[in-house]
Amino acid sequence: MAKENVSSILRMLDILECFMDSSKEWTLKNLVQELDLPTTTVFRHVSTLAERGYLTQDPVRKSYSVGPRLLMFASTIVSRSDLRSVARPELERLSEAVKETINLSVLMDRDIFYLDKVETFRSVVCNTKIGMRVPAHATSCGKIMLAHKSEEYVDTYCKSLPGTALVTEKTITSPRRLREELAKARINGYAIDDEEIEAGLICVGAPIIGMNHEVLAAVSIAGPSFRMKQELDTMIREVKRTAENISKLLGGV
Repeated sequence: MAKENVSSILRMLDILECFMDSSKEWTLKNLVQELDLPTTTVFRHVSTLAERGYLTQDPVRKSYSVGPRLLMFASTIVSRSDLRSVARPELERLSEAVKETINLSVLMDRDIFYLDKVETFRSVVCNTKIGMRVPAHATSCGKIMLAHKSEEYVDTYCKSLPGTALVTEKTITSPRRLREELAKARINGYAIDDEEIEAGLICVGAPIIGMNHEVLAAVSIAGPSFRMKQELDTMIREVKRTAENISKLLGGV
């Protein structure tokens, strides 16, 4: 009986992990195909999650998406994050200094997860949202965190890169080019994405380093390409300074 309960919990968690990208909707059929589980099993668990408010079902399309209780749960975790609370004052100072959108991200599998965001009055619309996940190789934060991963980790990442969907026309899909970008980022201490995650947007990111020299997260400045190109040296200097300040507060560097 205990083993059956554990198995049921694991399947429930597998279903919830499909919704880690809060913008994605899943039909019952898609979930069954993704998880390779019996339709009756997936339907039973999804129905339970919907009844409890962790998922919600569109009455017309019959697809499922993140429900209010799951959003509230995620929001509580994010709000209590030590990294976020330590970094927030520095993010606000950086935003005030450069007058652009500031993002705080962590690496999750092949994606980055936006942990925090600060916007200013002159920023163009930057479509990142707290809790959102996007491909790591398409972002400055993702690149600088990948740059500090082991060769084995990068090899595995690069092997699955060909054939991945483009986010914009400039998104990198070549393993060779990504390796070059990561090598350059490792040497320079920062990474840049040039309209690779969003057309018209350039981002520059730097690593946040904790104890034992481990890269915990990254901070980035995102702004319109015309302005970022004009002020790139300043942006690089300021984002690196902010990342170093946060690292020191966390006991790193």
